[in-house]
Amino acid sequence: MRFRHVTAALAALALAAVAALPAATAGAGKVTTVKVANGFYTPGAKTIEQGTKVRFKWIAGFDLHNVTVQSGPARFRSPTQAAGTWSHKFTKRGRYVLYCTEHEDMTMKLTVKKR
Repeated sequence: MRFRHVTAALAALALAAVAALPAATAGAGKVTTVKVANGFYTPGAKTIEQGTKVRFKWIAGFDLHNVTVQSGPARFRSPTQAAGTWSHKFTKRGRYVLYCTEHEDMTMKLTVKKR
């Protein structure tokens, strides 16, 4: 009989933990993806909410690219790479113009709006 009580208690704890998961992940914020391809970002323009994390995903190729702020309320620069991913969380609202320092005509416009 004692075994049933322990099993029931463990089952109740497991259910409580699973029920708490959506609440814990809800505050984690939004994530969106921008692809970094040979000569362009896709999409070329995007609007996101403040606090969103943008995951930049390089489409594997021979050219090296990065993501650099040309103008905007905050500055950052990704590593220069040919493949892989890199993320940045946008906490400051405003309009950003992003470009690749290896290919200066490779640009993207990103607007960060209030939640």
